[in-house]
Amino acid sequence: MRIVHRVGPVLDQAIAAVLNRAGHGDTVSVKAALNQVRQAAPGLVASNDDLTEAILEVAAALGLFVAFDERNPA
Repeated sequence: MRIVHRVGPVLDQAIAAVLNRAGHGDTVSVKAALNQVRQAAPGLVASNDDLTEAILEVAAALGLFVAFDERNPA
């Protein structure tokens, strides 16, 4: 059973700061957003799955489209 850890409001704000660079209706890359958030917070312990979920929530609130490009093709 997987236990989901909710990212906190500070991380949500960091994600929003990264995504606010995009304009309403733009498409943002999950891969690029993950890299930018990890660079902004190098000590971050949240998993990529948790961050992807948070990126999706913030992007939806900002009216952005999301490109799920974080995984390499098999």
